Amino acid sequence: MSSRSARILPRALFGALLLSLPAAAAEEEKKPEPPLPPPQKIDPKLFDEALEAYFAGKPKDAAPKLFQYTEGVAQTDENYAWAQLFLAKSLIDLGLPHAGAVYLARIARERSNPDVLPRALEELRTLFEKAHDERMIDEQVFGALDLGFLPEETSAFAHYLQGMVDLRLANERWATTHFAKLPENSAEASRAKYAMLVTRLKDTKKDLPKDMIDEFLALSKDEKLTQEARNDALMAVARLRYELKDYQGALDAYRQVQLPQLHPGRATLYLEEAWARYQLGQAHAAMGILTTLDAPSFRDEFLPDKYLLRAMIYRDLCHYLPAKRAAKELTRRFADSLEAIREREDLTKDQRLRRAATSRGPTKRASQFLESLELEGERLGRFAGSFGDRLYAHLTKLYDLAYAEATRVFEERLRNSVRAEADKLLRAAEQVRLMEYEVGLKLYERVKRGSKLVTSPEEEALSPVQVAFRFNGEYWNDELRSYRFSLKSRCIEETGE
Repeated sequence: MSSRSARILPRALFGALLLSLPAAAAEEEKKPEPPLPPPQKIDPKLFDEALEAYFAGKPKDAAPKLFQYTEGVAQTDENYAWAQLFLAKSLIDLGLPHAGAVYLARIARERSNPDVLPRALEELRTLFEKAHDERMIDEQVFGALDLGFLPEETSAFAHYLQGMVDLRLANERWATTHFAKLPENSAEASRAKYAMLVTRLKDTKKDLPKDMIDEFLALSKDEKLTQEARNDALMAVARLRYELKDYQGALDAYRQVQLPQLHPGRATLYLEEAWARYQLGQAHAAMGILTTLDAPSFRDEFLPDKYLLRAMIYRDLCHYLPAKRAAKELTRRFADSLEAIREREDLTKDQRLRRAATSRGPTKRASQFLESLELEGERLGRFAGSFGDRLYAHLTKLYDLAYAEATRVFEERLRNSVRAEADKLLRAAEQVRLMEYEVGLKLYERVKRGSKLVTSPEEEALSPVQVAFRFNGEYWNDELRSYRFSLKSRCIEETGE
């Protein structure tokens, strides 16, 4: 046998080796993994050092020490919950409120120290008014609390939030039970009354109960509510009066809405006021308000009814060509959005509809929370070196998960809101098409013999203390509610024979 053939393995032996390879690999996989190193023993002085750094105004130094302490001791440790609390406060002070809220929520769920829980809930209350994780704070913390052991003020806030959660789930009877336990003169009681009135208003199908106007009016004067909430109550009063055809009463309510000094105001407030003035026959004042809505402050507002009202005023004063142009302006301005609706495209990609959908309600809150997570995620990068690898990696994962969930919630709400805005646009476009048809007929009507011009109502002369300036395209915030539009009637009436 040659030396070359001696080095060749027999075929049977080679096959046996091949068959044995998977078994060997399986045995290798079955080998137990090496045990994890035991946790480092935490020196109790670490907690004291962290507190010293926190109260010295150095939350950046305190946070990694507090994190190390919470990771290295048992939940039964007397300082465990305190370490979580001050870690949360440190993160909030560093501009990472969501990370802080996660640790505060953990304290509320674990309840390992009854002395720390009220402090954690109070910190969560301060975060409630800002963009926050509604599911975590509203539902999982305050919505699931056992309210028997809490301080009165915190208990009232928890009752209010639990009632609000029940209202969202259409459990009005349970919500009423929670709201009945609120202190009568508390801010939460006033907010609960407003929430119940809004819910009743949404559920009303036929006749509007007139007593709701008085209740909303009383809330508009309640100093325990924020100015924004009082303004919303006045808007509700005005809308109810408008539905009942009390246009002057609606206008009075709109005029009582208080805006900050030099604030441009609300576009919806001005548009609704313009409709009330139109119904009262104050066409010049209504056109002045529509001029206000052309200001740069309201350029991105989604107000399709603005063009419809302008066309109606021109039509009523027999300015048919301007009426036709005003009607066409809506379809020109929203041409892309209308085309997207007709082609059944993804409406969440349409910038106008998307902007309108995120301007109010739950979608706005979800958008604000998503934006806050983006900002906090960018801010977290500044602490990559000072936080240490473990805390930085933990917070990075925490924000990644929160951002993914917030994105899902926002997109779900956005789809629903965009559909509602698309319906609003379609209704306005349909009314505009009818307006164009009607104006087109008027343009080709023959003027009968013996007809004469309709005399338009004369406006009151300016008093000596009033001054009027011709509009030159400049908008001043302190004048936005005072513009007037001069437009003479071109209508004719038949004298007959």
